Amino acid sequence: MSVKFPKKYYLVFTILALVTALALYWVTSSITRQREETRYIQLDRANKRAAFELQSSLNTYAALVSGIKAYVEITDGQYLKEEDIKYLLDMQLRDLSIPPPFSISYLDTNHIFQFDFTMRETALENLEGTSLEKIIGKSGITRMDTLMRSRNFYASNPTNLIEGFVGLPLGFGILDNTNKPIGYITTVAEFAPIVDRVYKNVNKADFVYRFQAGNGNYFDRAKSYNGQKCYAKTEDPEYFKNFNIPDELYVSTTVNFYNKKFIVSTAYKRPQEASMTMFVTSLIWYLAILGFMLFLIIQFYVYERKDKMIAAQNKRLSELVATKNKFFSIVAHDLRSPLSSVINFLDVLKEEEFKSKQTAAIIDSLEDSSRNSISLLDNLLKWSRLETGQIKFEPIPLDILAITKDQIKVYSNNLQQKGINVRLESSFKGKVTGDKNMIATVIRNLLSNAIKFSKDNDIIVIEFSKTEKDFTFSIEDNGVGMTDVYRKKLFSLTETTIQKGTRNEKGSGLGLILCNEFIKTHNGYLSIESEQGKGTIATFTLPLTT
Repeated sequence: MSVKFPKKYYLVFTILALVTALALYWVTSSITRQREETRYIQLDRANKRAAFELQSSLNTYAALVSGIKAYVEITDGQYLKEEDIKYLLDMQLRDLSIPPPFSISYLDTNHIFQFDFTMRETALENLEGTSLEKIIGKSGITRMDTLMRSRNFYASNPTNLIEGFVGLPLGFGILDNTNKPIGYITTVAEFAPIVDRVYKNVNKADFVYRFQAGNGNYFDRAKSYNGQKCYAKTEDPEYFKNFNIPDELYVSTTVNFYNKKFIVSTAYKRPQEASMTMFVTSLIWYLAILGFMLFLIIQFYVYERKDKMIAAQNKRLSELVATKNKFFSIVAHDLRSPLSSVINFLDVLKEEEFKSKQTAAIIDSLEDSSRNSISLLDNLLKWSRLETGQIKFEPIPLDILAITKDQIKVYSNNLQQKGINVRLESSFKGKVTGDKNMIATVIRNLLSNAIKFSKDNDIIVIEFSKTEKDFTFSIEDNGVGMTDVYRKKLFSLTETTIQKGTRNEKGSGLGLILCNEFIKTHNGYLSIESEQGKGTIATFTLPLTT
């Protein structure tokens, strides 16, 4: 069955749906942004780590060559022998974690090899006595002229060696005491072990590393991409161009090495992709929230309709109750006057002498019925006034003993007819604060019930007492009593509690309910204790004012 909601509900749902969509978009965007920031931080750390490892590896290589340079400077270049250099390198390599240089050469000022050796198993060509110009040409010799005129280190860009390695040349000039050039030392280190140190200490699974010389040429562990002939027979699987990553995705750091610069760049091997899991999760959350909001709106709509129906029913019920109470009030009031007149006429008739005892008995019976009816009407009238709020609670100091005696006088005729004596026992002297009419009604109803259910010639005991905080009124009879099941129904409007007295006196059950309401108005408590065949004790308490 379709439900058509008012327009305001559709408007509220639309606004909530838009707000929820914006909130989820902001949350997912924030999460994505945080992931991107974390991803960039990890990339930057990986790049700086790679640059640090490359710098450390180059520094170790430079430290090895510095030992040779220090030896040459101490001896002023006078004791340059291949054996001495080898011995010196052996001593240094014990403390340095680096493979020995691929080659070490000493050339004179004419660029003629004086000696050339390697500490590896790979054999070099015998270049002793050979001119370097045959290898590097006149342009290279110009660089070497500059090198041998300075004691400072001079590095060259990575180059492809005939042996199939990428070499990193590093050399320095040899000058005598007068700063006159004697020649120069040049070393060539294999670049693969230097870069291997980087790869051993970084994350190769997630990142790609790009190595570039200051002149813009790239190199890896197998070759230098500088236009030279390449003699390498293998490929470096980590070469950055194997991964086709755009340049803008790299983060770079510059590593200084004497007169040269090397640039280390790092990028993720796999670009960040939009998370399908996040999209699906966000969609599920969105649909769940929309469903929950729709459920709440439907429930609110249903509750609103029910509330309106209940309000209408309550209004109607209030009108019916008011009508009922008004009707009771009118009926009780209008019936009371003629019944009072009937009782007055019966009192007059009782003064006459009748020949027939039956006539006198009928008159007595009519008088009892009339008085019971008036009592019922009084209770009904007060009940309707209580329900309609016409009875106001007006507490004043009360002489409870005087009120009790007045009510005993009201029922003196009933007491005489059944031969019942009332005994008053009081340990309380003083006054109680309460509404006089309400308390009188309570005592009158309790006394009426005690008389009604007492046997002829019984005794009714009324006792006053007090505790630290409460005044207690109790009235005890030795009459017919009642069962627990019946006693528990006494204060219920929905249960039938009508019971005839010992002389078939009638009652409505309304008296005790009215008494209970009046005592509650005083913040007191009414209780009934009874045992069938042994009598009843009715007790009410009233709080004492200090």
